[in-house]
Amino acid sequence: MTTTRSPWTMPKFYAAPIFIAMCLKSGVDAFFEVNAVKYLYLFLLIFGVFFLRTGRGFAGDKLKAASDLQSKLWVHVIIYFTFLTMLMMFQNGSPQLIFKIISPFIFFGLVVAAADESLPFAIAIGAVLNIVANAALLPFDYGWIYWGGPRTFKGFYLFKTDLAYSVTTSLLIFAAWNRFRLNPAYVILALIVVVEVVLANSRMNYVTLAIVLAFVAIKNGAKPMTLLIYGAFLAIVLGVAFLLYDSTKLGFDTSNMEGFTQGRDKVIGILLKYGLASYTASEWLFGRGLYADMMIFMESVGSGAVFGAHNEYLYLVITQGVVGMGLNVTAWLLLLKISRSAGPRQWASGLAGVAFLIYMVQGATTTMSVFALKTWPVATVLALIFLSEDRDEPKPVPAKIS
Repeated sequence: MTTTRSPWTMPKFYAAPIFIAMCLKSGVDAFFEVNAVKYLYLFLLIFGVFFLRTGRGFAGDKLKAASDLQSKLWVHVIIYFTFLTMLMMFQNGSPQLIFKIISPFIFFGLVVAAADESLPFAIAIGAVLNIVANAALLPFDYGWIYWGGPRTFKGFYLFKTDLAYSVTTSLLIFAAWNRFRLNPAYVILALIVVVEVVLANSRMNYVTLAIVLAFVAIKNGAKPMTLLIYGAFLAIVLGVAFLLYDSTKLGFDTSNMEGFTQGRDKVIGILLKYGLASYTASEWLFGRGLYADMMIFMESVGSGAVFGAHNEYLYLVITQGVVGMGLNVTAWLLLLKISRSAGPRQWASGLAGVAFLIYMVQGATTTMSVFALKTWPVATVLALIFLSEDRDEPKPVPAKIS
């Protein structure tokens, strides 16, 4: 006799706090201006893990399999935290910025420490709520902002790019929990996300969304029906863009590079010329501090608005040097190893790679590590891989002895 694990697993009483915390993860982004909400959320995570581990106990096959790697992760977080603190003391920075940088690794470590079978469902709920709650703001002025010429959709986020990246990663998370099936729930959510990303007019996230949609298509063998559905998505993208936006204001005119990059080429040029080009050996190793990108720009331009790196890779090297970049990358590799430590996940083949790919694509035009709303989605995908079972593969149930 065999059985399969239900994807709709509800939490037992001792798992309720951590379950609620995972459901509310994306909703915390709606209160980006209230720092207290972020720290209260972290407290809820810590309390949820403590309450669960106290009620259920500390045993668990997954926890045993990943215990050594989890210990290494926490040691590495302490080392990275110490490194960033030293940068703040001898160069520049702030405790809040340090916390933001290490927060995805703390978040992942806490969620993995819970390792409850109900959490994948909670993660899926959070992803759906994020997509739907932002879509609910479409009829209201609060969800819109004028960015350059066009009126663009931002949802409950501060920037349109944040909205587009967030709903795209939420779609990937739901698709993974849904085991990449093209059922009505996925199709409806995908259509909503396509509309949101188009209305946001976040060009780099046209690429990230295309990656997610293509990945789901590949998971479905790129069948004729799949191609037809994706053709409909493309038609919606082109149709909405044509109807809502003046083509001269969409920013695709490559003859004006500053307009095409929205000033990023100027920022990067300044940081390369007046920053990295003048770095000493020690600065190449350890950087000039967590605000170095803005300080170099301000000192070089002298007046007007101050801009940061707008590029994750440039930001890491300029602010933290090769050592800091190495510590950051190593932390992500530890998360990847832990996500795979619970055993093979046939359904998750390629999932972690896609999550990192869209993170790196977005990082080409945005500083990622200093924003939890950019880093936590990747940590969530990796946690989902660790927490989920291959529920499509039946498991034997011991026969009763009469």
